[in-house]
Amino acid sequence: MAEMSGTSTNKHGFRGWVNAALAVAVLTIGTQDASADLAKGLDGLSQGQYSLAKRALKDTKGADADKAKLALSKLEQEVGNYKGAIDIAKGLLKSRDQEVSLRAHAQLAELWRQTGRYRQAKDLLEPLYKKNPKHLLTRHALGLAYVNLGMTKEADVLWNLFFDEYADGSLDLTNAEVQYFVAEAASHLGSVTDASSSYEEAIAIQADFHRANFDWGHLFLSKYNEGEAEKSFADILKINPKHPGALAGLAAIEVNTGYDAEASQEFIKQALKVNPNHIGALMVRASLETDRGEWEKAKATARRALEVNPESFDARAVLATIAWLHDDVKEYEAQKKRVFDINPKYSKFFHIMMHSTDREHRYEGAIKLGEEAVKRNPKDYEAMQLLGSGYLRLSREDEGIAWLRKAFRGDQFNARTLNVLDLFEKIIPRDYVMTKSKNFNIRYHKEERKVLERYITPTMEKAYADMVKRYGFTPTQPLTLELYKEAEHYAVRTVGLPGLGALGVCFGHVVTAMAPSVGNLNWGMIMWHELSHVFAIQLSDYRVPRWYTEGLSEYETIRARPEWRRENDADLWAALQDGTLPSVSELNLAFMTPSMQAVVVAYHLSSVTIEYIVAEYGFPAVVEGLKLFAKGLETPAVIEKITGRPVAQFDKEFRAHLRRRLAPYKGSLFLPVKGLDDLKALEAAAKKSPKSSDAQARLTLGYFYAGKAPEATKASEATLALDANNHIALFVAAELALHAKDADRAKKLFSQLVNSGGDGYDVRLRLSMLAMREKDKKAFVGHLQTAKTLDPEKSHPYEALAEFYNQEGKLEESMRELESYVMIEQMSLGPLLKLMEYYTKAKRWSRVIHFGELALNLDPAQGKVQLGLGKALTEVKRFDEALYAFDTALLIRPRLRRPALAHLGRAKALIGKGDKREAKKALRDVLDIEPENAEGIELSATLK
Repeated sequence: MAEMSGTSTNKHGFRGWVNAALAVAVLTIGTQDASADLAKGLDGLSQGQYSLAKRALKDTKGADADKAKLALSKLEQEVGNYKGAIDIAKGLLKSRDQEVSLRAHAQLAELWRQTGRYRQAKDLLEPLYKKNPKHLLTRHALGLAYVNLGMTKEADVLWNLFFDEYADGSLDLTNAEVQYFVAEAASHLGSVTDASSSYEEAIAIQADFHRANFDWGHLFLSKYNEGEAEKSFADILKINPKHPGALAGLAAIEVNTGYDAEASQEFIKQALKVNPNHIGALMVRASLETDRGEWEKAKATARRALEVNPESFDARAVLATIAWLHDDVKEYEAQKKRVFDINPKYSKFFHIMMHSTDREHRYEGAIKLGEEAVKRNPKDYEAMQLLGSGYLRLSREDEGIAWLRKAFRGDQFNARTLNVLDLFEKIIPRDYVMTKSKNFNIRYHKEERKVLERYITPTMEKAYADMVKRYGFTPTQPLTLELYKEAEHYAVRTVGLPGLGALGVCFGHVVTAMAPSVGNLNWGMIMWHELSHVFAIQLSDYRVPRWYTEGLSEYETIRARPEWRRENDADLWAALQDGTLPSVSELNLAFMTPSMQAVVVAYHLSSVTIEYIVAEYGFPAVVEGLKLFAKGLETPAVIEKITGRPVAQFDKEFRAHLRRRLAPYKGSLFLPVKGLDDLKALEAAAKKSPKSSDAQARLTLGYFYAGKAPEATKASEATLALDANNHIALFVAAELALHAKDADRAKKLFSQLVNSGGDGYDVRLRLSMLAMREKDKKAFVGHLQTAKTLDPEKSHPYEALAEFYNQEGKLEESMRELESYVMIEQMSLGPLLKLMEYYTKAKRWSRVIHFGELALNLDPAQGKVQLGLGKALTEVKRFDEALYAFDTALLIRPRLRRPALAHLGRAKALIGKGDKREAKKALRDVLDIEPENAEGIELSATLK
């Protein structure tokens, strides 16, 4: 295949940003000689004005009638009336207009392919192509039919003909459709640059050539370049905002980029409203349902797709995935056979499966699926990339890199392949080193290794030994821990692309995380948490649901250090009050949400659930649960077996436990969330019950959440007219007064809220802020002290009081507040350094040691931490530990600004140990660096 040149234009010059999506668009007939009705119909079809287009096309008479019918077939196809579209296309096969006849054959073949009649499409087109070998649309349609049947050699012959004709100059490259065919040929032959250029040329010639934009977008998607894909799909929706394929594609992008399931579902809904038979939309929905473990829903969606296309390979892949995950070998083999009997090279079948098996922690199984994909299609470079990533996740790096190199040789445009290879072939050999401990391979940045391994290795070995004993299980080796100095390196190592929100990830054999130097993280908590996943994943034979393993990891970190607890009890209380707390059987679904806050709550609820099981039934019950998951049982059955309670009873008893646990929040102001996003329904309810203060209050809150201040103001006034002490209306009115900078009214309303029994954490924060504006220090402190009792887990009152007392010169009180603050905020180093500094000056060495040890879990490479800790340990005569701290300080890179301080500290600790010889050496080091160091000179004199 020869490379093309001369067709490229600036890739982004004419493109604009719009909410984007994928589309299955149609090839349109040129309108230069069309009647007014035909032109109107084609424009309407292009713009998604389907009713208008349908009328205009039906009204087209005379010489253009058959062209209009062909366009009408395409319209019916776009809205999902495939039978109607097929009937119209069949009626045009013998059109007197030869071009219409040829296009009708291609259209019928397209519809047959879309409804699973791949062989019929091939049989229809082959004789037609023999008679018309220069008809490019027929050639393209036949090539696609061959692709569907796995006849790649025959298809490649056709694709290469486009290249040959391009090279000899026989193609009219001013024609958008011709440019599209060239792009398609290049795409199918793997020439990504040429394909992209020609797609762009086609769209530059004809802006509403939706199919070119659609396939261009899909080309980008196949290379994990969602940003560029989005631009292509955006241009479709810019012209046709109703395009079902475009909407379905946007749903896919929402899942791929940020896993915004809610937004994805909305786009799916819009797509299916236009075309209820759209396979693309149905497949995105099935994928979401599979990811959420909604097996029956996913199967129903896949079967719905099979009603449209009984041979949909992707729908059968979904059914095969669910069967495989549930050990239904017979069903899995039946679905696989059905697909490969038609297309023996459809290796994408395994890509779909590997996506789900990866989410279900079935990493070893995913490897086997990838190997079968490559066996089916030796040129499946995507499968090779997935295989390479899979082996890397099992700590089998040589095999992983080998597969990635094979993938790159075949496809140099896959972003994940390129990123991971760059990391492992360039960055890791240059910047990182792998060390070995008793049970782990640990990868550090070369500059950080000497410091980090002094803390991470003993911590992880301690955690490992403890878990082996309690779980009665020894994980299969090798086990690899990796800490990356750059967040982007960590993200690429983990998912192949930059931008990953999680602080650490476990794959059963490999834990990846960001190093402490990245900042704002607690490596101790993260690594302990991730190590627990190793035990949960392996002991469950890679079948543990996410809620169980996350809850167990949270439990393990709390067990290790109580301050490593999540502070989200208030969120659980709100969910309990709002009726949105999920059953344990639905807890997994709570993780599949675009809201980070909702995911945080899911983590906490899972943690509290595991804590409850341990407290009520013992830790062995939790371990038994992992073993039951290994046998293929799911959450409801596992809960019943380890607790002796059916899910409904377990939920009831667990909720009773939560009410006891969450008692401090009882009586606090509660603002509901559930059901307040539908303003029309709220308005109707308020209108229906004009004397109901509850109905008016809910409308008030709905307006408030929607940011409609004037409406919220009016509604709050109406509510308060019915009930002067309605808590919701008082809160909203007070908030609106604050926004309007009416502090006096806000204070009056918040005070009324408190006096009427509507006290709450947020209310007290507002009152404290208003008190500070009035310089009422006593009230400021009082409100914050009350806020602490209303929500014991919130850190802000402690932080605000610490700052206030500091400004007042009350340092002891300030430090007391800061001590509470750091026990809540486990990833904040600055306050720990303040505490160490203060207690060092006060010579309260036990406090310095306590907070210094907490700081080590955030960043052991902090010179201030090591020097301060070393000094305090020396003062309490823990000389060996002091030496460890000072030695660590000297290993920090970049070096300490004054390394003499560490040498001086070593000298003092050595003197304390009675080791004068080594102390003298340390003092020589001090004076070599700082010859005028008075303390060093004085100490040296005492040792002579």
